[in-house]
Amino acid sequence: MRPITIILGVLLATAVSGSQTKHRPETSDETIWHGRYKNCDHGYLVNLPPGVVGHEGLPPMPNHGILILAANPGTTTDVTLKEPRLIDVYDTNDAGELGSPRAYIKRYELKPTEISERVTVLKEHSTKFRGWPATFIRLRKTNNFSTSEIEELVVYRWPKEIGPIFNIVLLRTTAEHYGEDHALYIQIRKGLEFIPVPEGECSND
Repeated sequence: MRPITIILGVLLATAVSGSQTKHRPETSDETIWHGRYKNCDHGYLVNLPPGVVGHEGLPPMPNHGILILAANPGTTTDVTLKEPRLIDVYDTNDAGELGSPRAYIKRYELKPTEISERVTVLKEHSTKFRGWPATFIRLRKTNNFSTSEIEELVVYRWPKEIGPIFNIVLLRTTAEHYGEDHALYIQIRKGLEFIPVPEGECSND
C-alpha cells in the first residue's frame, strides 16, 4: 500500500490553484472529480469513464491522487482508504531513492503489514507504460479476518522539472467481486496519461 505520508496527503489533498470547474466541484468534505482528474503539478491526468467519480480531499493540502469506490463508482459520499473494494490512483516522489518500480513494490507491497498477514504473488512482470518503466503485479493478501485481491501498476518517471516520481494505479477488492472490479480498474488504468509539468502557474482545470 502507499507510504503513510502519501496516505495522509491523499485523504486531504487537492489543488491549491485554479478556480472551481465542472470537473471538480467540492462537497463539505471532499473534492469530487467528474470526467477527468488532472494533476498538473506532477504531470498526469486520468480520464474517468462516464458515471465514475474520483474522490480527493479539500485544500490546502497537496494534490496527490484520487480514490474511486469500486463497489459504487458513481457515489459522491465520502470514500476512504479503508474501503474493501477500492481503486487508488496516486503519485509519490522517490524520496527513498528506490530507483525502479520493482523496488517500490518490494518495499511497500511484498512485506506483510502485520504478523498474521500472508502475501502471495499471483502474477508479476516488468513492462513499459506510456514509454516509462513499469511493473505490474497481482497479489493476494490474507490475514485472520479477510482476503484481498490486489492489482497494481507502478510507473517510474523522472520529469526534469520535479525529479523522479512513482505513479501508481491500485485495485483492492474481494474474490467475489474481482471480475467486475478488475474491468473497471482496466478502464481507469487506460485513462492514465502523462502531460508536461508547467514551469509557470499550474492549473488543474
